[in-house]
Amino acid sequence: MSSLLSESLNTPSAAQAHLDRGFRFEQAGSVTRALESYNDALAAAGTSLVEAEARLRMARVLRSTSRWDDAVREAREAVRIATESRVGDLAAEAMNVEIGVGLLRGDFDEADDLAAKAMSLAQSARVRGITLQNRGSIAALRKNFSLAERLFAESVAAFRESEYELGLAVALVNAAAAARDMEQPQRALRLSEEAADLCRRVNALDVLLVAVQNQASALVALGRLDEAEARLTEALGHFTSARNPIRQAECLEIMGEMAARGTGDVETAMRCYGRARDLAVAAGDRLLAERLTQRIAGIEPPEGLRAPTV
Repeated sequence: MSSLLSESLNTPSAAQAHLDRGFRFEQAGSVTRALESYNDALAAAGTSLVEAEARLRMARVLRSTSRWDDAVREAREAVRIATESRVGDLAAEAMNVEIGVGLLRGDFDEADDLAAKAMSLAQSARVRGITLQNRGSIAALRKNFSLAERLFAESVAAFRESEYELGLAVALVNAAAAARDMEQPQRALRLSEEAADLCRRVNALDVLLVAVQNQASALVALGRLDEAEARLTEALGHFTSARNPIRQAECLEIMGEMAARGTGDVETAMRCYGRARDLAVAAGDRLLAERLTQRIAGIEPPEGLRAPTV
């Protein structure tokens, strides 16, 4: 959660209340109510910085529901306002929303270029940590795991400096995903469990369920299918309720892998992969759709799941 507004002497209390309420809804995965609260904050905004903060948060929620063009539009408006107000930290944080969209779309070069610009504007350790985390995710998706681990470590150091526990939780989720991609399921499971414990402490339900989803993926790789199924059912139920099609698709992907590994039920596996691919295509996640196509062809090893944005 941004600390910029709490540092402003002119923050309207009504707008701040709407922002705080929206953040609680956002962390619970209640996207409709989060957007309503952020729209209320926008309507009550008495300063340009409050408007920029509200638009940044709206962009973040819109991104989670795969409304990527809308998310980019709101993020760029937040960047414009923050830049005009000469508040580099807020501009950099808003840029990170668009960076996250680039990650999901597979536009790695554009996302990395924008991240470099965000790093030059970031003033606080928290926003530096967010940007480093996204750069680490780009490196991991490019299979440059040594660079990803270095960037993730720098990000964690920045989050610890700023005492940003939500960022630390996301960092643990992403580190678990990278471990899973490197075929280190035991380490992925440990990191995912650490992330889940931290999420419970800071009441970050949405990130918690990504950690649970990663636990399921690691457990499948370890052959602990009953444990994986219990966690997967919990995660899929949450992301279906939250109307997050990409996370739903990832859960279905794990279900397909579980069917293939556990009972050799190819028909169920293909049905899960096919439904997951439909969701990924509808959401516009090209990388996930391509991976699922490869899974259906039976040639792609399992990959980890990450929460690429903060």
